[in-house]
Amino acid sequence: METETTSKPKPFVLHADQGEWIDAFGNRSLFKVTGATSGGSLTLLLATVPVGGGTPPHIHNVDDEMFIIAEGRYRFVMDGVESEVGPGAVVYLPRDCVHSFQNIGDTPAKHWALLTPSGFETFYARCAEVFAAPGPPDLARIAAITRDHGYQIFAPGSK
Repeated sequence: METETTSKPKPFVLHADQGEWIDAFGNRSLFKVTGATSGGSLTLLLATVPVGGGTPPHIHNVDDEMFIIAEGRYRFVMDGVESEVGPGAVVYLPRDCVHSFQNIGDTPAKHWALLTPSGFETFYARCAEVFAAPGPPDLARIAAITRDHGYQIFAPGSK
């Protein structure tokens, strides 16, 4: 996916099954709006997270992120504060907020993620290539991609 910020966005409709599927970090995500379609203003995706799946503590230094929980139960840790949330909950994470999440339910969970400005889609697609390669993922490559996109990932328990 390429982020385009120079052209004026055009109105569009995507139906429930339309968008671009990308698999990375154990999650399956359907990217509905990207920088190319929003003129660089935002990214919108619907993620499916397996039982126990989630993210280690990390920071987005370049974008704000908002989750809208569609299905399942999640545990979020935001700047050291833990919250459990379910369907209908909204979780807002301004840039530079250390956060993580985990599906704590007994079925796959789903959430919408809105990030502004766009660019997350490019990060995710690059990471997906690493996860799709044979063998265990090249964590040094993931770390380099993470830095390239203005994010930081911390080892669990370090932040």
